[in-house]
Amino acid sequence: MVRWTNLIMLFGCMALPMLAQVPKQSDSPGQVSGPERGSGTAGQTATAPAATTYPLDLFPDFSAIMIGSRAEHGEGASQGHIYRLGKRMRMEEPGGRGYFITDLNSGETYGILEAGCIHDDHPYIRAIPFYVAGNADATVTRASAGKESVDGHSCQIEDITVSSPMLANPQKMRFWEAEDLQGFPIKIEFLLPAGHGPTIRYKNVVLGPQDPTLFFHPKSCQPLPQPTASHDHKKPPAP
Repeated sequence: MVRWTNLIMLFGCMALPMLAQVPKQSDSPGQVSGPERGSGTAGQTATAPAATTYPLDLFPDFSAIMIGSRAEHGEGASQGHIYRLGKRMRMEEPGGRGYFITDLNSGETYGILEAGCIHDDHPYIRAIPFYVAGNADATVTRASAGKESVDGHSCQIEDITVSSPMLANPQKMRFWEAEDLQGFPIKIEFLLPAGHGPTIRYKNVVLGPQDPTLFFHPKSCQPLPQPTASHDHKKPPAP
């Protein structure tokens, strides 16, 4: 019983911080709009922005080491390998206790850990920001924000905004897209209303097809128990 409690806490604590902000996604791609990189000049506004895509949708197959997560404050320290094959992502648990596989279409996740296999309908937190803009009603805008060198990579900087009727607030992010990695963002910062938010970095990025066996999981896993409200209502003390 104790080992399952620990597993549930691990799964739940990592997934919950983003669940209130990211809706379940459909199989249909989101609607996106915004200026293409390099269109227009400084101080000018493009009259007819060209249609574009969510930047991370351009990288359906890759592996990398992910440092930080949406659940951490500032520069995150948690570290683990991630792999993507089409619409599936495998993310190693930073503590080395197992891995998670999230379907980027549905958000459905399987956790394969030391204590066993568990299943939930929500994405694992380290699937963010790859699971963020696939909802059919989502709109993505992109704006160039300059150029900078990060970890030895010359990067184009883009400000990305994802809006959807199902999001409480638009999700704003800044991407540092490495020119020598076909534009893969090696640094992503979440821009919050109060200022700068969590920052994720990616290193040892390898673009290309991944081993399909990395994404296998048991057909039957224990569902993640949902929290239930307590029905024990204590009477107030007598005056």
